[in-house]
Amino acid sequence: MLYELLWALAKHATRPPLRIPDRLHPGVSPEKAAGLTRAALDLPEGEPISHVIHTVERAGVPVIVADVGTPDARHDAFSVWGGDFHEQPLVVVKPVNSWERTRWSVAHELGHLLLHRSSVGEVNEEEANRFANEFLFPSRSLKEEWPAAVTLSTLMPLKRRWQMSLAALIKHGQWNGLIEDHRVTGLYKQLSSRRDPNTGVTWRVQEPGWSDQDPERPRLISAMAERGLETMPTAELLCSMTGWAEDLLGDVLGGQRPAPAVQREQVKRDQANAPSNVIALRRA
Repeated sequence: MLYELLWALAKHATRPPLRIPDRLHPGVSPEKAAGLTRAALDLPEGEPISHVIHTVERAGVPVIVADVGTPDARHDAFSVWGGDFHEQPLVVVKPVNSWERTRWSVAHELGHLLLHRSSVGEVNEEEANRFANEFLFPSRSLKEEWPAAVTLSTLMPLKRRWQMSLAALIKHGQWNGLIEDHRVTGLYKQLSSRRDPNTGVTWRVQEPGWSDQDPERPRLISAMAERGLETMPTAELLCSMTGWAEDLLGDVLGGQRPAPAVQREQVKRDQANAPSNVIALRRA
């Protein structure tokens, strides 16, 4: 259904071309794949990714945040290659209130798209985990910035700068040989035992800093509708284009990032000046 929505919108507005690496060599490591992906997207190795979803969508991978069923209840997201020739990737993420989980889940699914494109059946989750950590925080920078004494407190500056969870940083450090296995176990126990004083929830479920920023949201669906149809998208409008249920499309739109204020005002002015019973279309 989401592919049909994208195809319907593509009749009126172009979407970004696919820029992620194509058909990686079999056996390429997750770390190498992440480095190739950052290079393809022109991401500086020593700098954090300011907005993961925006970066992924600019690379031609639509992201949907909607409360739809996932193949596995343990996961926050899934990804697929669709289209007649399986040429179009798509990432679907459940809305959660944790900005770290949202960023990491999108990076994790990007890893699946690249590493397991031709896989059938079960896929290697650890490979996607390693890709996500390396994509968000390249190992070279990790080793340069890793604290001499590893504690949850000394990892907090890395969490804030690279916008990754403490749990992911601990595992990333372990895979890079920066922290011993027994120390990893001890830190995870601390995450499970410490609690947020306001909510009573353990840090393993809700880490400190979870409310410091809003979770990222996508923008591509709304932007294509605004550019191509020159109107603010509604579930009713998208329903008329696809025939799919308004409640589903309303959920999809609800997970989109609002337009910048200036653009929003321009669209409103265009709507006010247009005939009330006509939707102006623009050639893509």
